Amino acid sequence: PCGSYAHFKLTRYLLRVTRDSRYGDSMERVMYNTILGAKPLQRDGRTFYYSDYNFKGSKVYSPHGWPCCSGTMPQVAADYRINTYFRDPRGVYVNLYIPSTLRWTQGGAQIVMTQRTEYPYDEHVQFEVKASQPAEFAVNLRIPVWAEGASVAVNGKRETAQAGTFARVQRQWKTGDRVDLELPLKARLEAVDPQHADTVALLVGPVVLFAVTDSQPKITRAQLLAVKKMVPEVWHVDIGNGVMKMMPFTAIEDQPYTTYLRIT
Repeated sequence: PCGSYAHFKLTRYLLRVTRDSRYGDSMERVMYNTILGAKPLQRDGRTFYYSDYNFKGSKVYSPHGWPCCSGTMPQVAADYRINTYFRDPRGVYVNLYIPSTLRWTQGGAQIVMTQRTEYPYDEHVQFEVKASQPAEFAVNLRIPVWAEGASVAVNGKRETAQAGTFARVQRQWKTGDRVDLELPLKARLEAVDPQHADTVALLVGPVVLFAVTDSQPKITRAQLLAVKKMVPEVWHVDIGNGVMKMMPFTAIEDQPYTTYLRIT
């Protein structure tokens, strides 16, 4: 939690100054793959403190009562609201894709924008606008760097969006206007570092999938990339002599898990 809290603060400030979407990408990855999977704060002060990303990692509470994470964990949760949307005089920036409603005043008009989505397990994000009167402003949508083939549709008219940028939609908005964003959730592999290209993590969109297994499997790049979603928080990888379960950090409770796998 302390690391997530610090990371959120740094990326929030950098995003405000630079408007560089990579800081939003980084914030999103930390959110889904660390803090949202933290064990809950206990009444006696026990707090999830640290998790191991080696083979057979586990989630554990700090052995100390009321460690630093007891304070930063609720602060992180409070910050979800201020990390999701940003404003400037010309409009709004959508940084995180979370079911939510944003209200603000734009040039004398009262604007309400409602976001509906099941992202990151569904690639579709929808926005609906209500305005007390027509108003000119921009809606800037973060397109993650991994989202090749992304597209934005305004009232049904679709255009492609460039990965690694904010897609800007500038128009006069009125009640009933609708924006539909598609972020293709393709599986990909990322190496732990350039020196160990065969030690990889499996990701789908912003979500890391962790192997829940008792032993390091013999597995190929193609097998990992053929991962199949069974239910929203369980994926399966065919390893030839069986199936390996993969889960996001948010779904893991007490199971031992592995972040990185060696591919053959």
